[in-house]
Order: sequence, then C-alpha cells, then structure tokens
Amino acid sequence: MKNLLSILVLIFITISSRSMAAEFNESEIFDIYKKATRDGQVTRYEADKIIHAAQNPYSPTSSHAGNKFLEALSWYNDITVGNKDGYFTLRELSVAFDQQVEKYLTVLFQQASATERVSAWKMVQKLKILEKTIKQSGKSYYTYRAKQLGEVSYENEWNRKNTIRSREDFNRRVIEASWRRPVLVKFGLTYCVHCLLMENLGSVPAVAKKYKGQIDVYKLWWNPNDSRQFGELNTIASEEGITSSPMFNLYIDGKLVKSGYAFPDENGDGMEEFFSL
Repeated sequence: MKNLLSILVLIFITISSRSMAAEFNESEIFDIYKKATRDGQVTRYEADKIIHAAQNPYSPTSSHAGNKFLEALSWYNDITVGNKDGYFTLRELSVAFDQQVEKYLTVLFQQASATERVSAWKMVQKLKILEKTIKQSGKSYYTYRAKQLGEVSYENEWNRKNTIRSREDFNRRVIEASWRRPVLVKFGLTYCVHCLLMENLGSVPAVAKKYKGQIDVYKLWWNPNDSRQFGELNTIASEEGITSSPMFNLYIDGKLVKSGYAFPDENGDGMEEFFSL
C-alpha cells in the first residue's frame, strides 16, 4: 500500500495541471477506488482516473453563496499556504487545491475512516467553489479581514449563551447537566487556525442545531500562553486531557466518555462517527 501511494502521488504531480469537464461526487470516486483495488493492484490508467476525478469535484457555487463562507475560506487558506496579506489569489488557491487533493488521495489510499476521507474531500470542494467564484467576479483574488477572522468572537448570541467561562460554569453546565442528557464540549485554542475556521463558519452552533434536543453543545476556549485571562480554563483543559485543538469531549452521567478530533462543517455534518460510541 505504501508503494502504491507513492506511485499515486508521483502520477498526481505529473498530471496536476490537466483537468476534465465532468465533475464527481466523493461517493463516485470511492466507488472507482474500490473497483480499482478489488484485485489488490491499481494500474496507471486506474490511478490516472482516480486523480482526474479528485481534481474535478462536484462544486456548484450556489451551494455556498455568501461572503461569510468565502471570506473565511480565503482567510484560512491564505494563513496556511499563502502570504497572509488580506488577498487570497488564484495562484495561491491553486497551490492550496493541489495540496488538498493530495491529502484526500493519501487518506483515500491509506483507507482512513469515512469521516476523515469525507472531511478532506469537502475542503477540495470548497476550494473549487471559491476558485469558480473568484473567476466569475473577473478578479484574480478574494479579499478577507485578517484581524477580525483571526480573533475569537464572544459577542454573537450563540457564543454568549454557550461559551464556558469558569470552573463553576463547567461543573454546572457540563458535569451536572450530563446526568440529564449528553453534553459535548469543543475545546479550542484561541490561536488555532482550524478552530477559528470553524468559528467563522459557525460549525459548532450548526452541530448544536443538528442535534438539538439530543445533546447540549458548548465551547471552551483556552490559551496556555495567557494564564492571567485563561488560567482557570487552562486548568480545566489540562484536567480533561486536552493537549491540542480542535478537540471534542463528550460527557454522559457526569463522566467523560469520549474525546477526539473532529471537524464538523458549516452544516454540522462530520460528527457522525464521533457519536457512534
């Protein structure tokens, strides 16, 4: 499998500048992959077909209309692969897209979980939507407000009501409340870029909306570099086994029953595997 993956990446680099007119859903690519690997051997033709499909995701621009989504996506990718100047260019987007396609193919051929595979695929789709939108605008870039998107916002209504702010708050709303129904807490570092992407997309409130009446959902922000403001919250994070972000903890009957990475999208999808105890 390791040699197969190396061959796949090499082919990807060779043909990454080529494209196809047809667009593919992830389920279609996964079917192509399953058929290609059925006998344990993947031919050059089959690998080429899989890569072409991954480079051409089904990505209707109408599925994510709105500046908030596009701005957050531009900010996140310019922070991670661009030059962080407030303009996410098509040239930078091309680099980000190729990297994300390679990540998806790696996850696919390593036979990772369906959640991890689909999560990687969704970023491929999002980047293609952004590319189409930029080209339709006649510009070569998308602008974003770096300062605003790089900060945690405590002011919107959901955050005001659902952010854990103290030990007493955590004990009452999480530990004690989990005897009535399960409680999910997203622990996020205040400077975690992926956490802030989910923040700007509204991913955690979307999870709360999707599972309303079944699970209570909260956020807890921590920062080990700022003990003055986050001291009590840092202690809680440490006691709950949090060492990185974004990390989700699920509490039932006063106890932590599951902890792990998860990357829900702006619709609240992506937590299904996490909730399958």
